[in-house]
Amino acid sequence: MPDKKSYMNKSNLINEGFFKKISKFLKNRPKVKGKEKLGILKTIRLALGVSGINNELDNLDKLLKKRFGNDYPNLPKFTPDDFVK
Repeated sequence: MPDKKSYMNKSNLINEGFFKKISKFLKNRPKVKGKEKLGILKTIRLALGVSGINNELDNLDKLLKKRFGNDYPNLPKFTPDDFVK
């Protein structure tokens, strides 16, 4: 009976060229430079900040519902577009 290929086995990953395919993908991805790179970084930073605000609003919402019951309305969620002119 032939051995079944297991993707959890590290030697099979190396034999099938898994890491070579990942390195080839990473080398061929488009590179961003200059202002475009700064714009992407600012967008990511803004999205992470908005995510943090939404997490804190969720915590506040849970505390308010615990204290006042289900009669308290849900708090609105923010998007990054809310903070951009």
